[in-house]
Amino acid sequence: MNQSNTDFNSPEAVETAFYTAFADCDVQAMDRVWAHGDVVCVHPGSSALVGHEAIMGSWRNILTDAEPPNLRCEIVCRYTDDDLTVHVVEEHIMPDSADSASTSIVLATNIYQRDETGWHMVGHHASLSRSLKQHTLQ
Repeated sequence: MNQSNTDFNSPEAVETAFYTAFADCDVQAMDRVWAHGDVVCVHPGSSALVGHEAIMGSWRNILTDAEPPNLRCEIVCRYTDDDLTVHVVEEHIMPDSADSASTSIVLATNIYQRDETGWHMVGHHASLSRSLKQHTLQ
């Protein structure tokens, strides 16, 4: 059972809340997005984090005292069933103080599941695709 204070009424609402929490460096908002129980998160270049506590520990490390990034997300494709939705997205992440040539492009798979309280994130797997700065040099 999800112990979240926020019930999301759609996968899109969860995704919006996830990327808003990321862009705002808001650990509490990030915590409300994630389901409790069987959840997994893989950050670019890291191993799998399994369970709510491990995932939130990593997000606390990433977001605490961080400078909020400029972040844009585009859905590449989606699969939706009654209680499960998968989005493959392209994240464009740029430090707030950097120019657009410093944008990193990350491909991510976001998995959302509906339970009796609403929709929540149960999986996030991200991998660095390329940096626009690096890409333009090739």
